[in-house]
Amino acid sequence: MTRKHTPTPPPAVNTPALESPPRLQVVIYLAKTGTGFPELQMRSCEEYADAHRWEVCLTVLDDELGRSPDRRPILQAALDRIRSGTAGAILVPSKVTISPMDGEFDDFSHEVERAGGFIQVASRR
Repeated sequence: MTRKHTPTPPPAVNTPALESPPRLQVVIYLAKTGTGFPELQMRSCEEYADAHRWEVCLTVLDDELGRSPDRRPILQAALDRIRSGTAGAILVPSKVTISPMDGEFDDFSHEVERAGGFIQVASRR
């Protein structure tokens, strides 16, 4: 009687599953300019975030546009997300969402950068 030898398969190699890198967490910051909800601006920001594989961790709606950026509590709450590391960016539909004055937008943008994040404008307008 001849015995047939069946080779033992090599041991399985434990390779870690390939994981995708963590997605950038962003805050969508919207400004209420009229009586209605800014649905189109919100969708524009959501589509932009999705196209860049960013995850929206918070969407805020501010109705205090008459104040400078440093005096708007909801905008400051978005900035606090950057400071705490909960988010890496603030996504806005346009620069005027922060301020119609370039100097104020630039000052706030630098403040966000000092906190470790950035502002991204979803539209070119």
